[in-house]
Amino acid sequence: MLKMSALSILLSAVIFKIMKLWVKQEHKSFKLGATGHSGCLLPMLLLLVFSCSRSSPPAAPVAPTSGTAVQILEVTSEPLVAPPASPLASALESVPEPLVEQTPELAPAPVLPDWPQPLAIIKSGEHPLWFELIDGVSETGLDGIRLFTAPANAALNDFVPWPLARNVSAMLLQDERLVLAINREGFLVAQAAPPAMPQVADVALYRIADRTYWDKYTVDALFLFEGKPTALLYRDSFFIEPTANVPEPRSFALIPGNTRPLGLEVPTFSSFPAIEDWDLDSFRQGSDGAWYFRGLQQNRSKIQYFRAQSLLMPAQTVSLGAFMNSANPEPLVAAPPILGAALEAAFTRSGSAKLNIAAIISPDFAYPRHFSSSSDNIENLVELSGYMTDNIAVALLSDGWGVVACIDDKSIRITPFSLPALPKGFVYTGIGPVGDSALAVSWEEQQDLGIGAAGFMLIKTPEF
Repeated sequence: MLKMSALSILLSAVIFKIMKLWVKQEHKSFKLGATGHSGCLLPMLLLLVFSCSRSSPPAAPVAPTSGTAVQILEVTSEPLVAPPASPLASALESVPEPLVEQTPELAPAPVLPDWPQPLAIIKSGEHPLWFELIDGVSETGLDGIRLFTAPANAALNDFVPWPLARNVSAMLLQDERLVLAINREGFLVAQAAPPAMPQVADVALYRIADRTYWDKYTVDALFLFEGKPTALLYRDSFFIEPTANVPEPRSFALIPGNTRPLGLEVPTFSSFPAIEDWDLDSFRQGSDGAWYFRGLQQNRSKIQYFRAQSLLMPAQTVSLGAFMNSANPEPLVAAPPILGAALEAAFTRSGSAKLNIAAIISPDFAYPRHFSSSSDNIENLVELSGYMTDNIAVALLSDGWGVVACIDDKSIRITPFSLPALPKGFVYTGIGPVGDSALAVSWEEQQDLGIGAAGFMLIKTPEF
């Protein structure tokens, strides 16, 4: 895979941002929203249990309530990140050299609430655990993901246009459940492991996917519909000549107890049947609370724009200008105080002359809300990610520098942190909490309009 020089990376990053916006909106848009193993392994085992922190010795075997013995294992012989120098120093720092990849053993899995069987049970720690998205099953039997040591050791994937790439397309917080929409794949769900297992694991990871169907389509949006995380799929016709029909169904919901996404009819979409070649893309919620989307017919030969006050109501035609305006992010003053404090610090770090746009997820949001700095310099666009809960707000730059705002004695306390540095050409694209103990952070390898390797990282939440 061709590696770019520092100058070409900078130029390509700018081109990527501008072209991505132009492709999606055809004018101006802010659509945001990237080893050997033990011979005793049994092929039917799906549970991955391990410790990623060397702050304490490996735990002895623990007997969960199901009676199945689960062994906690070390993943690497050396830590992937160094401990902070002081409480105010960067919470996380990377090491300069990648480590030799090792694979933990697998162990039988107790069935956990909500989903039939977890893909992995994970013990987070101070050192990051890196997962790469793959097409198929890894050497250790994990479907769709591979555990490895660091992005520098990611597979040398060909760069493909972003609508066709397998990456974390979007995140959504539902209660204490973090939902990741995996493009061309389905859903990954990360949630806190049951309270009875805190010494064994604190993160339960579930795969709810349908690769056979989803691989033909692109995830346009992830949103809450009647309390259900729902993904909208569309057929990309810009980068390739489509061979598949318009998706039918086009929206899929995450329903507890099901191992595949379930097709869900959103009433607003019913007036645009696939049988009439209606494809829907560029779907979003505007700052006015209404829903906006673009409808395509006859392979983009006919394009119309729509607005619906509620997804239970019919959509009305709107002008191109109204549709474009719906993509405008909210001003910083519209953010709740704790979130505004985090964003202001992150925007200052990024640079006030740049156009900073942050996509924020929250259990209170049906769709990521977007906030921006006052600059309108679209040629110097910076995309940030973050999340907000009742008493904490986090904003993250793509290079891994982040800031946390917390309520401290009726005042807001700001604490910076830093995730491990990524190789050149790689960026962080999203962040969300998994319960109270861990963070999930998505990453991508980007070049122009293409994405190479992509995945996510899990790490213990620092003491903010």
